[in-house]
Amino acid sequence: MLGTLGGCAALGGALAGCADSVDGAAQREQASPAALLQQVLPTAEEVGNVVGNPLDAAGPAKVGALDVLPGGIRDSSGADPLECLGAVTPLMRVVYESGDVTAAAWRDYSRFGADLAASSAEAGVVRFGSATEAKRMFDRFARQWQSCEGTTVTLSIGVPGSGIALTVTDVRVDGPILSATIVGGDPDGKFFPTEHAVGLSADSLVDADVAVTGPAPAQQAVDGRAVALVQLMLDKLRAAG
Repeated sequence: MLGTLGGCAALGGALAGCADSVDGAAQREQASPAALLQQVLPTAEEVGNVVGNPLDAAGPAKVGALDVLPGGIRDSSGADPLECLGAVTPLMRVVYESGDVTAAAWRDYSRFGADLAASSAEAGVVRFGSATEAKRMFDRFARQWQSCEGTTVTLSIGVPGSGIALTVTDVRVDGPILSATIVGGDPDGKFFPTEHAVGLSADSLVDADVAVTGPAPAQQAVDGRAVALVQLMLDKLRAAG
């Protein structure tokens, strides 16, 4: 909703505000590409509707250029094999930096300790310099994930001799959506799936995962939650033009 003359109104947190008056008319500043991407991110309510139980936004969205993507893993000392990192966890900077990234936005959602089927989710959107570049990256990810199927990736947790083991399974490509089920475990030796998906729309990729950690076996069924989150963001991208 736009404000009256001399006022400012926000649209999904993406509008930068109002500029100085020119010839007596207030002018809105043009939102940055990264700020516009923030509108594509799902709200906590939308995430809850998709995953089937409430999740809370874990702090504000991270919005900016390539460097807002998580950068804690840079080489095989953090993930082995490194080439399969993109399949097991979303939005890692080292995975996306080989592309011509122009803007990015992402957010975490979680609610732990409530015996919920889904305990956390992550969703983000990465824009590239062209639609051709976005398609090149999507095709590259598809080849990587397919070659990694059945591979167990060990993520270092900073303690010598220990790590988190995640296995890539059920890789699928369905039109503009790439998906996989990542099987991991907790320190007690209990295994659970994380759904992971990436989608392509014009010059952007959207990336999401959902950890399905419910205590009952029936709560750990893979049910297309990450694919649905990706589809939601693709719809928002297309609506934004």
